[in-house]
Amino acid sequence: MHSATGRIRAVTLFFALGFSGVESRAQLAKFVRTEADPVYSARLRSAPCTRVAERDSLDTLAAALTSDDAGTPCDTPPVSAPSVNPCNSSKLSNQGCIPFRDVVQENLATLGKPGQKILRARDKILEMLETDNACTAWFREKDSNPAATFRTIGFTLDDKGQEYVLEALDSASREMLHFPYVAKVIPGEGAYSNIIINKNGGFFYPMVPVQKGQRQLSGPGFLSQHALRVGPYWGDTLSAQVLALLHEFGHVIDRLPEDASDQGEQSALNTNEVLRYCRAEIESSVKHATLPVRH
Repeated sequence: MHSATGRIRAVTLFFALGFSGVESRAQLAKFVRTEADPVYSARLRSAPCTRVAERDSLDTLAAALTSDDAGTPCDTPPVSAPSVNPCNSSKLSNQGCIPFRDVVQENLATLGKPGQKILRARDKILEMLETDNACTAWFREKDSNPAATFRTIGFTLDDKGQEYVLEALDSASREMLHFPYVAKVIPGEGAYSNIIINKNGGFFYPMVPVQKGQRQLSGPGFLSQHALRVGPYWGDTLSAQVLALLHEFGHVIDRLPEDASDQGEQSALNTNEVLRYCRAEIESSVKHATLPVRH
């Protein structure tokens, strides 16, 4: 009995729509055009769902869906879309994505084995400065983000730097040893400074010849070999290289006072100051280092 009543009601509704003429068809066309509008579709998706009882007429449903406050029917399944990563490296034609380029790292990669040694020391320093420790805290007294600043520092090799230990007499006839410099930088330049490294010094060599007086670099002018050190560390070791770069970085951000050359007393004092705050981190990082790069 109930089902028969439902069929009579449905037939009545069908005939009512059929005899309504142009007006009902116009309303239906308006509903179809509105539903196709993209702005309306976006609003429709964001609106809450609308429950329509079975007894409601089609006109009631159309009126509900075309109103500003209308939502989708509650039985409409939700539409999900996968998240998009604009920097997905698998897509070569990404728009609006600028991947990070470490230009310093790229430049060091072109310098062969010397570049590998600089890069290895640079990576260890970045690991140190990107964590909380006494060394990082000391540099932060002058630079709030020392790791970011150090990442911008460039490196140049000095192919013509002094390559021997010079034995000479001072004005009081005292014997003095002048060592090849390790590295140098213009003090206080800050980010994007350039550290110049002597290709013939203690950054790359543990020992060099000794030259006496001003004789030419040949034959008997070289008396023996002399060890090179950076602070307490042998030349051409990761500890020496890290210490040398930290020393120069101290000059870059004005954390250390200027020292005229590696021969001066102030240079040794500056090295000791770096060791005071950074020695534990230097030696800890070396324990986890990879095998050294050989010539």
